[in-house]
Amino acid sequence: HIARLTGLHWHTIKEIDHRRLQHLHGNFSAEGARRLVMDEFALHKGHRYATVALDAERMRVLWVGEGNSREAIRPFFEMLGEEGCQRIEAVAMDMNTAMDLEVRQQCPNAEVVYDLFHVVARFGREVVDRVRVDQANTLRAEPKARQVIKRSRWLLLRNRDNLKAEQAVKLEELLAANRPLATVYLLKTELKEIWYAPSVREGARRWK
Repeated sequence: HIARLTGLHWHTIKEIDHRRLQHLHGNFSAEGARRLVMDEFALHKGHRYATVALDAERMRVLWVGEGNSREAIRPFFEMLGEEGCQRIEAVAMDMNTAMDLEVRQQCPNAEVVYDLFHVVARFGREVVDRVRVDQANTLRAEPKARQVIKRSRWLLLRNRDNLKAEQAVKLEELLAANRPLATVYLLKTELKEIWYAPSVREGARRWK
């Protein structure tokens, strides 16, 4: 729109905007940063990724880099410097192994904190779903009951608050009829409560 309005080529407009962004945000500054948030996001419909690092206390973007490997995120820590890395107390992230390993190597004083969403999602995939499949396999002699459990994947994995009334009733019936599923579903619910603990001591108690 600006190119049409001014009669300038859109490449020229893009270059002007790039210089503006460089002037306003191009200088790296992480002074005083003690707690970080690092996350990856998809580029080009998921075929490529980029990583963003934020100051968790000021909610300010510090750095964005293309890629999500250890090599891709290492420049951030190099810019942070040895003193800056030593100052980092905690880094919140998803369960990306490369990110985890690089943070532990570069920031020896930092606690790695996995975010609630990814932990619960992984518990759902690797525990709740595994138990669901195992329970379905024990009911080979009862096709109807087996189908009920086989089709219950999304009922078990979705947040209870997002279920419609009839779905909530089906979930309650399923959990009442199958103790192993009820157990892991309850564990998934209790797992979330660790993140909402008012203190480290209470969080540890809930974990145990």
